[in-house]
This record gives sequence, C-alpha cells and structure tokens, in this order.
Amino acid sequence: MKPLYGLVLLLLASQFSLAQGRSGQEGRSVHAFGFHANDSLDVEVNLGYSAEGNPVSYSAHLQTDVCSDGLCKPVSISIQWDLLGNFHSYSTDQGHRLTKFDHVELTAQDHRQLHRILSDTASILRDYEVEDMIDTTVHLQSFKLDAVTGATSKTFDGATVEGALYTVYTLWHFTNGPVRKRILEHTRSLLSDSFVRYMLHSGNRDYVAFIFKNLTGEQRGKFVPDILELISNRDTYIPHFALAQLSDSILANYSYQHEILRYLPTVNSSVKNVLLERFQTLKLDGLGLAMLMSFVSELQENQILNVFSIIENNKSQLHKGLIKQLEALLNSSNKIIAQQAKIILHRIN
Repeated sequence: MKPLYGLVLLLLASQFSLAQGRSGQEGRSVHAFGFHANDSLDVEVNLGYSAEGNPVSYSAHLQTDVCSDGLCKPVSISIQWDLLGNFHSYSTDQGHRLTKFDHVELTAQDHRQLHRILSDTASILRDYEVEDMIDTTVHLQSFKLDAVTGATSKTFDGATVEGALYTVYTLWHFTNGPVRKRILEHTRSLLSDSFVRYMLHSGNRDYVAFIFKNLTGEQRGKFVPDILELISNRDTYIPHFALAQLSDSILANYSYQHEILRYLPTVNSSVKNVLLERFQTLKLDGLGLAMLMSFVSELQENQILNVFSIIENNKSQLHKGLIKQLEALLNSSNKIIAQQAKIILHRIN
C-alpha cells in the first residue's frame, strides 16, 4: 500500500452556510487566501464569522485518496482551525465516515485518538516519511480484497490510529503543515481596532498573547482601558500578560491606578504580588493610598508589608483623613498591620 500524500488531489471548499442573519453575517464564510499546497495544486481556505460579525475559525474541506490499493476508502473531511492556525476539530458527513484497514469505520476511541494526534504539532509524524513507519516483516491480509499490506511499526504506537496510518499521516501533514503559517499571517492582517478588542476579550490566553505581540505602540496606548480590565481575568496567565503591557508612564496616571486598585481584592495572590511590586516605585495620590489601606486587612503578610512600604514612599500625600485612617489601623487584630501603622505614624509626627 503506497501513500499518495503530496500527489493526491486535494479539494478545499467552504463548509459554512452563506445564509445571512440579523447582523447580516450569521454563518457567513468568505475566501481567506489561496494556498499553494504543492507543485501541481492551488487550494482555498475560508474564514467563518459569528452572527456578531467576528471571525471565528478557518475551515477547509479535504477530499482525497490516501492509498493506492483500495484497502482504505477516500477521505472526505472538513477541518477547522482556530484563528492562530491551531487545529480545532474535524467532521464528516454520514456517507463519508473515516475508515481504517479493510474499510472498517473508526470507533469513538479512534476518533479521540485522531483528535489528540492532530492537536499535537510536535507529533513524531513530522519527522518521518510514511514508508519508514511500516514494519515490512509483518503482513496483514485483507478480508475484503485480494491484497496484503504491511503493519505499522511498534515504534510508532500511540503516534497513529491502528490500521489507519496513511489516513492519519495525510491528515496530520495537511492540518499542521504550511497552511498553519498562512492562517496566522492572514489573522495578522485583520488587526483593526474592533478585531483587537474582540481578541483581547475572548478569554483565550493564546489570542491575548498574539494581540500583545502584534500591537503597535499607538494601539497599546489606545487599548489601555481594555488592558486594565484584563487584570481581573480569572485565567492564570492573562492578568500577567496585561500587566507586562503597562509601562511606568501608564501606571503613573492616577485614574489608571485607581482602576487597577479596584481589582486588588479579587485577583489571585500572584497577581496581587506583582501589582504591589509595581506600585513600589509609583507616586500615588490620596485616593490610591486610601484604597490600599482599606484592603490591607485582606492581604497576606508579605503583601501587607508591601502596602506599608508604598505608604511610606508616599507619606508626603498623607493628609488628615488618611492619617485618621492609619490611626484606625492601630486597633487592627492583625499585629503586623497595627505594628506597621504605628511605625509610619511615628515617622510622620
């Protein structure tokens, strides 16, 4: 059984409906770019939009033979990528189920395995020719055709679906080949203000990181309110991505400081630590200092010490109202808070 990968006829066509929704874009799919798959084949990839008019995913329909001796059926499959070219999903219609050796349909477990393989951009499949993955000392006899084929080498157990090596190999190389770079390039061309805002608020850490990597200095200044909002995101990484975008000149703005400090009680401990470290070198106004003092009882010991260090650095801003707030902290049940308040009050008297 000899693979036809690289020589097969590929047909790419949109799987999205052209029906118009309330916004005029529900289910809409448009041509994204032409893709030169090999020396004899130019193909098409399409971009699908949500009802709100936002790009959602790239899609292509792949229709091809994957072997030459009839032991496997032709593949007819729709493949979807996310906006960065990462494999997202695939689907087939009722009449074109994926099969393996001897035309046996893939099981639910086989599909889970295939999805895992196609999602792995570092799969061992990228480093071998398909012929090198065949154990020529083991032969499998077809029960449906007068034919014999080689078995997949045990070396590659887990890297493919048993009995479907050629199909898996072809699909992986198509899904994870040069088309991924073209998808990423096309998405980079979409960076309008509305698209940037959409990606920033997607909740997808990869999308957020992509936007931050590609923002111009002018755009970064324009999206400061959106970036500030991301500090409260519940994802482990997105708040840190956002904080890294905020220069000292941005953080020097009192209004921005107030916005950030409103998030302080609700963000996780690691974000609190970074925030308080950044504020060590900033000049705060009275409202910012009052906010810090109102939150201090909710913080951990090292964070409490950082708060009082910030207050110490800004003691020239301590008007009568703030001094009264500090004096109230002398009665805190937290000994560290009471002690630190006493130290600062002693220094300003």
